[in-house]
Amino acid sequence: MRVIDPGHRYVLHELDSAQPDNLGPHSLTAELRFVKREGEGYPGNVGHYCGTTTQEVLRALIDRTQYVDGQIHDDRNDEVLYHLRSAIFYLEARAADRHGRLEEFNAKIPIQLPVIETLPTCEKCNHIGCGGECRP
Repeated sequence: MRVIDPGHRYVLHELDSAQPDNLGPHSLTAELRFVKREGEGYPGNVGHYCGTTTQEVLRALIDRTQYVDGQIHDDRNDEVLYHLRSAIFYLEARAADRHGRLEEFNAKIPIQLPVIETLPTCEKCNHIGCGGECRP
């Protein structure tokens, strides 16, 4: 992994890619880009661009873990899934608190929820339980 824009853009190495130019095992890469916004709520950010959220990447990791566990089961994957889901919960709780809806969030979303990754998200901010009352 290489950091391009701290906190926002990363280059990830790909495995098993065709390498006609013999540049080595990490010659092809994929970019992971998180949304970058400017303004009062985003101190230190200079420039802006579209991108994904940490929660969305965690949802992909949950799906990937479930997939590989279906290929070759390992009980440790249950722990991996628990922690990935917990990370989504805490990131969503942080966002709910920031937007003044933490009490409502905690009442609706129990931390042990086994399928937090499948709950609907706001189309503008991608947070659980927002209901479109967010700032884009």
